[in-house]
Amino acid sequence: MERKYQNLCKPITIGNVTFRNRMFSAPMGGTDITADGCIGPKSAAFYELRGRGGAAAVTVSECMVHPSTDGSHAYHLDTRILNSLAAAAYAADAIRRHGAIPSLELSHSGMFAGTYYDRQYQAAWHGSVVRICRDPGGWSAGKGTE
Repeated sequence: MERKYQNLCKPITIGNVTFRNRMFSAPMGGTDITADGCIGPKSAAFYELRGRGGAAAVTVSECMVHPSTDGSHAYHLDTRILNSLAAAAYAADAIRRHGAIPSLELSHSGMFAGTYYDRQYQAAWHGSVVRICRDPGGWSAGKGTE
């Protein structure tokens, strides 16, 4: 049988990395983002299934790398966040478990990026608990309590 794409399932080496075939999973955004911006276990499982399904490389999508311009809804890679590196490593291990090469799409939206981040009060509009209140001297932000 003659195949139209004879090299598609053949391994390929790029630099010092050998991929098991030439099918690369494009970056796909996750929906299981923890309150502190980390990759949640459901998203790690989602990416793992791409590797299990035969993709040579699986790219985790849109990981913000600069907290002052990227306080949005996407994943964050920030050493100040306790779980950040561990969650990324867990997702990478899950992808690698099936022979795929994990990769990460880094995102820096620029100096004037439109984000969901209140720069003046340093309060994120996501799952973290932050209290912003008005007192006689103006506005203040503090750690909220549940």
